[in-house]
Amino acid sequence: MIKVIPGQWRERHPRLIDEMHRLRRSVFHERLKWQVNVINQWEIDGYDALDPLYVLSLDENDHVIGGLRLLPTTGFNMLNDTFPQLLPDGARIQSPLIWESSRFTVRMTGDMRVDAPTISRATAELGMALNEIGKEAALTHIVTVYDRAMHRMLTRVGCAGEPLGPPQCIGGVETYAVLYEVGPEWDMRVRALAGVSELPLEREAIDAMRTRLAG
Repeated sequence: MIKVIPGQWRERHPRLIDEMHRLRRSVFHERLKWQVNVINQWEIDGYDALDPLYVLSLDENDHVIGGLRLLPTTGFNMLNDTFPQLLPDGARIQSPLIWESSRFTVRMTGDMRVDAPTISRATAELGMALNEIGKEAALTHIVTVYDRAMHRMLTRVGCAGEPLGPPQCIGGVETYAVLYEVGPEWDMRVRALAGVSELPLEREAIDAMRTRLAG
């Protein structure tokens, strides 16, 4: 199940926000050994202060098993302002039609598998949610940054994004900036892997994000 939480609604969902930040700490700080900020058992950074749109995958007991955050590229975001070396010739991705996905996280254990054994339920749900949110917000693309292992896995299942340039070594990890086109092709690929036909989203949350951007 997907839960969409605009950053300004954090206080409405304190348990889910807490579980999301703790999951991020477990994955990025403890497992991957990235140099990230950990405060009071949370992995959290300055981009969380910009009221992103949080997209969470929940299990049957309403606990967070995966998540990501979305920010418009018209403001501060990780690709332009933390990893600009991943963009060719000093270019910036800056468009009201493109949002950035970051901090993609999936719990390593306890996640149910879909029919295809190479992609987890949470990964499939988050991928479908990204496309649905993109359509609801009238976006053309989602941009994101991920490492070589993720690129290999997504390439294997036919869901890798289009690299914006050659990979760069960041923190000892080969890293890509990639672009996804919002639309039916992405939708069909991920739905086929997930074996589902529909992913309902909370329109109220999407409308709140669109209102924020319009303001």
